This record gives sequence, C-alpha cells and structure tokens, in this order.
Amino acid sequence: MIVNLKKLPYDKIFSAMMILFIIAYLSSPRVKSWIIMAFLWAGFYKPHVPAVKPGEQLQPEPALHIQNINGAVTDLAQLKGKVVFVNFWAVWCPPCLAELPSVDNLYRKLKNDPNIVFITVDVDNNLPRSSAMLQHRGYLLPVYGPTKYTGDFWPDMIPTTFVINKKGEIAFKEENRARYDDGKFVRFMMGLSKE
Repeated sequence: MIVNLKKLPYDKIFSAMMILFIIAYLSSPRVKSWIIMAFLWAGFYKPHVPAVKPGEQLQPEPALHIQNINGAVTDLAQLKGKVVFVNFWAVWCPPCLAELPSVDNLYRKLKNDPNIVFITVDVDNNLPRSSAMLQHRGYLLPVYGPTKYTGDFWPDMIPTTFVINKKGEIAFKEENRARYDDGKFVRFMMGLSKE
C-alpha cells in the first residue's frame, strides 16, 4: 500500500513526527544530549554566577581524593592557592554529555592560567571508558576517579559542578546542566584567579 503524503492532513504528519521524536528521545541518551545541547547553545541553562561580598564566609571544601588513569592520587587540599573547577559526570548521563562541550571550551580558554585547575570526576570510576570517550570526541579535559570523599561533597545528582577558590572555599555550586563557556562565567573564573 502506497501512502499519498499530499492527501495526509498536516496535523497527522506532525503527530507522527512528534511520536517518532518522543520515542527517539526516550530511548537514546545521545538524542537526549543533542536536545539538551541545543538548549544550552540557545542560551538556556546559564550557570548562576554568585556575587561574593568582601569578607563573606563561604563553606570550606570537603575532602576529596582523586586518581588519574595512571593511578596517581591527588588530594583536593593540596590544591589550596589555586582555583579548582570540579565537575562530576558520567558517560551514560545525557545532561552531562550535553554540557561537556562547554566544559571543554572553558578548559581550552583557561588551561594556560597557572592559578586554575580543572578536575572532571567520572562518578563510575571507569577511567579507561571515560578517557576513551573524551578522546574520541576530541576533548582535552583531564578525567579522574574518586578514591575518597566526604558525603557533603559527593553530588546528589549529576552533572554537578563546584568551583573552589584559592582559600579552599566553595565559591560556586551548580547542580544539573549548564553552559560554562559563557562570557560571564569565564570572567568569574578569571576574577577568582586574580584574587
């Protein structure tokens, strides 16, 4: 049976397309990440950059020990005196995959600043898989796995991003997806670097 598309009402074509779209969205993490990425690039989900007042007391950084793919362990406390961007994510998480391009762009913009350190934490601690995925997509981000952490610092959801200032305080926290290569956020990071 051949269907004559000219005789089909537009509302039926639209309905069929919406059903196919919903099925693809629900069944494919890649499709979900593409849709979320489109919203990110359209300007939705900008991170809320806090206005820290002089002398304001911030929450101190909790303990976090991480290791790279070679097994070298780093204690977050060792990075005091640096601005540390910490992003918790997983390869199976569509919002994480959607925000990774902006995290990588931010890293590329700021990687030469000696006062800023980037840590992306694969919550599954499967570093061969997450490193291969980052490399396959052309990202330069360093990836780590957790070895020891306090419950306060472990995110309730992913993606979650923290920025630790040079004093070892949490200057920024964002749960869920965001676009981090936004000019306002870049200026926020550079400002923390110069403090």
